[in-house]
Amino acid sequence: MRNYVKTLMHREALVQMVKLGFIGGFNTIFTLAVSLLFRKLGMLDEVAVASAWIIGTLVSYFLNRRWTFSLETKGANVRETSHFFGVNIVAGFLTVGFVFLAGRLRGELSDVEFLGAQIIASAIIVIPKFAAYRDVVFKKSLQSGE
Repeated sequence: MRNYVKTLMHREALVQMVKLGFIGGFNTIFTLAVSLLFRKLGMLDEVAVASAWIIGTLVSYFLNRRWTFSLETKGANVRETSHFFGVNIVAGFLTVGFVFLAGRLRGELSDVEFLGAQIIASAIIVIPKFAAYRDVVFKKSLQSGE
């Protein structure tokens, strides 16, 4: 475990995390805007979040594959794509669940609370999500000591 943690402190991994952060920031704003638009169009909160998540995941996949992990788009395959969506399905369910729980604890959420719940959920899952992208999806993990 300690050797694995060292791979997260490697220069290449730190650069990947920064890139992932930029894409994540862009994608979060994009997904939040789409979810808020869907909410304003009358969708239930959970449906708005889930629908925006699907669109955001497609955008995230291509941006992370090409820029964060420097892989050609033409090299995408079923295993990689299904793993990416698998990781994001878990993250998406956690986000929807967090929004649901926030609504149950606080009552009907204002727009700011609705967006805030999604941001908090995203912050909680960012490091595990990076590790899964790097090591499971795109198989770009580093060996400690490199």
